Amino acid sequence: MQEEKKGLSWLRLILLQIVIGCTLIGIFAYVFRIGVDEVQIVPKEPNSRDMFDGVPMRMNVTYPGIGTISIDDPKELIAWKATFSRILSGGQPQTRENASRLLLTGSIAYLDQEDIPFQIGTSGFRFGSDSVNSLDISAEIRKLQNMLIDKTLTADTVSEAIANRNHQVFRLQDGLLTTLSDADRAALTMQMRSAVRLIDFSHFDFMAEQPSAHFVVQLSDKAVNGKHWLHVDRYDNAYFIVFDLLDETNHKAYFKLRDAS
Repeated sequence: MQEEKKGLSWLRLILLQIVIGCTLIGIFAYVFRIGVDEVQIVPKEPNSRDMFDGVPMRMNVTYPGIGTISIDDPKELIAWKATFSRILSGGQPQTRENASRLLLTGSIAYLDQEDIPFQIGTSGFRFGSDSVNSLDISAEIRKLQNMLIDKTLTADTVSEAIANRNHQVFRLQDGLLTTLSDADRAALTMQMRSAVRLIDFSHFDFMAEQPSAHFVVQLSDKAVNGKHWLHVDRYDNAYFIVFDLLDETNHKAYFKLRDAS
């Protein structure tokens, strides 16, 4: 009987120690805010370089003074994303502002994260919060800008720029600029709107000749200090060559009138 009482005393003592221990742990946890079995989820920074894990749904590209195009083809989006990733991985952080005369901007819309803005010029590439440039990738950056310029200079965007009343349209002849009449401007807009983009123009020899007509569109572009000129050369009333004097890649877009033989 005495042994049973002794055993119960030890059991009460053990239980008392457990209760005291739990109480102390609870007090310390409350005072020092120690999380017990607490799982914290650290949100992924949307502008970090692992943002390429996302699934691109659409890409918008804006040409200053011209307009915005949208790209939603899945294969093309994956190709653009791979190009962006390669340039970010190969370049060095850019410490200065992009000094390019022509800056294209845009954004990539993702299914599972926020849209990521970007900016491209010949002197640097910014994607999200990352901005890179170095001699090692300068050719890649220039090539990317050239590709995006080529993508945005379409028959639709150029014709809309000609039709836009915020812009001025001139005919350049013998070194003199003459404002295009409303009728001639409307006709030029319709020709450009119905033109077909040419990819292979290597077999044309007319580029060595003087254009039959030279038009200049003065773009209303607040982002550019000074005047922003878009040039439209027409050859033999059948072809158009469009180029921008601010474009340091010297890219030209070639078009053919739909009803030209």
